[in-house]
Amino acid sequence: MKHKCLCKGIITLCLMLCFSVTSPLLFAAPLTAYAAEAEIKLNVKSKAIVKGKQYALKVYNLTENQTVSFKSEDDSIASVNEKGVVTALAVGTTKITVTIATKETKETSTLQCDIIVGPPAISIQFSRLNYELTVGQRIFIEKILQPLNTVEEAKFLSFDKTIATVSTGGFITAKNVGSTYIIAQIDNGAFAVCEVVVIDSTAIEEDPMMFDDTATINDIAEAQGRSLEPASEEKENSDFEDFLKRLNANFANGDNASENTDTTTK
Repeated sequence: MKHKCLCKGIITLCLMLCFSVTSPLLFAAPLTAYAAEAEIKLNVKSKAIVKGKQYALKVYNLTENQTVSFKSEDDSIASVNEKGVVTALAVGTTKITVTIATKETKETSTLQCDIIVGPPAISIQFSRLNYELTVGQRIFIEKILQPLNTVEEAKFLSFDKTIATVSTGGFITAKNVGSTYIIAQIDNGAFAVCEVVVIDSTAIEEDPMMFDDTATINDIAEAQGRSLEPASEEKENSDFEDFLKRLNANFANGDNASENTDTTTK
């Protein structure tokens, strides 16, 4: 009987020791995670804004006992109101200083955001008018905006997203065999168009000697028993006009209609 009681006592003691050692570890991780989440920060550390446009700065993880104020280093380049809305006024660079004050302790801390103001784009063109891709291939589509110091970002749209999609950053992903158009548009309505032809690489892999360096995309398509001949000019123009209407409607709503989520910028 004494032996059983002694065993129970030892087991109880071991359990208590284990709990005392592990309990700080159990609570440490959630507290650490909470502390990290509660860090006061801005939504961006730097931002390029087109002259005449606005951008709203946001401060995350403020408590009820904290107030925030905003100040521009150079109001002639970019001003900021009490809500953190930055207005780009002239080409140049400046900083926005965000001051966080704690009511009870009177302590203050600051955050900064670099602001670059550039001119709007007046024209856009692609460095290439056509791309030849295989299914699954992903490439960056190079574009040229004028003036060269513009900070405006083009908006992209694919004519047929089942053939190829394009991300907000300008990355094309080939989805299925066929041909489509990729359009890039800027705020003044100017746009650039390039053709994307997607082929199945299976035929090339099965017989790589079938094609030499002079083989065209149509040669490959013909060997695969397909045709990439465009539709009639009348139908193509009609389809393209409908597409441009849809393009402008999507851009007016701030939607580039891309199936990708890549935000890589140039």
